[in-house]
Amino acid sequence: MIKSFKKCVFALMLAVPATMAFSQQLPDLRGKTITLVTYGGSLEQGLKAGIVEPFEKATGARVIMDSPNPKAKLKAMVEARNPTWDVYTEDAAYISEYCGTLFDTVDTSKFVNAGMDKRFVNDQCGVPGAIVGYDFTYDTDKYKNDPPKTWADFFDLKKYPGKRAIPDTVMNGTLEIALLADGVPPEKLYPLDVDRALRKLDSIKSSIVWIQSAGGLTDALVNHQVDLALAYSGRVYAAAKAGAHVDIVRSLRVVTYDQYAVVKGSKNKAAAEAFLDFMAQPEQQAKMTELRASGSANLKSKPQLDDLVKKFVPSPTGSVVQNENWWAKNYDTVSQRYVAWQSE
Repeated sequence: MIKSFKKCVFALMLAVPATMAFSQQLPDLRGKTITLVTYGGSLEQGLKAGIVEPFEKATGARVIMDSPNPKAKLKAMVEARNPTWDVYTEDAAYISEYCGTLFDTVDTSKFVNAGMDKRFVNDQCGVPGAIVGYDFTYDTDKYKNDPPKTWADFFDLKKYPGKRAIPDTVMNGTLEIALLADGVPPEKLYPLDVDRALRKLDSIKSSIVWIQSAGGLTDALVNHQVDLALAYSGRVYAAAKAGAHVDIVRSLRVVTYDQYAVVKGSKNKAAAEAFLDFMAQPEQQAKMTELRASGSANLKSKPQLDDLVKKFVPSPTGSVVQNENWWAKNYDTVSQRYVAWQSE
């Protein structure tokens, strides 16, 4: 683990704006370079402003940002024992599944001590980066007289006719919302009854518009291609910011989270761990929320939000938290079943 260089801390703190305070002692990483690989897109923009640039300024390190993050490339790098990436971003289920094989274990107790909600520190490798909502989104103009109120309404084609956008991958809350709509209590969702969920999805299959990318969700809402959607909270916010008349159903929002982990065999492990420690701090979590309309995984975080962000930012309180450990064990089998169902 990186030792704190106390004699450098004062100088480093002088190098950052006086209004910015850090709840951790920061190491001197001048001359060090790490490569952070992400999904790209709007995530990368928020990371750069909220985490990367402040980390560089506070520690003297250089962070190279790369995208996209193909899993096959990661696996090949680690197996060849020659990774060029140091910090990797993916959903928490993937980080959990390969914790200790593709990713190095770290002292995750430090994340909890920094204020991280224990529910999102579900393995010994990853630090949670953002809380994302899988939101029931609807066109407020079309349904202004009687807006939907529960997940059951998403499946009611008679009362709420129209096209429904759903992301074209199984882990984006689709099975969870189907079971919630079918009457399964939130506390009894897992293990997911996949067959029951697919039977419920059968009832709206003819009205589903499969969306291939996150940006496609925003476009579908802005361009009135769909009337309702199962959409990422950040993409709903982006649509509203672009002028779309949309709102969300706040009853039993399903939330998930991504994680960041040190790539196994990283040549810059100490600096990479310092980056994870930095991400865990409430100040940085707050900044990410302000920039991306994503929820904070840090209970001490106090983001300053405008009214539009407040409207869409997800919160674990009153929500259903996706069970990433269950998904880590079952993703491959469930994904194959889901793809087969889509083609039936």
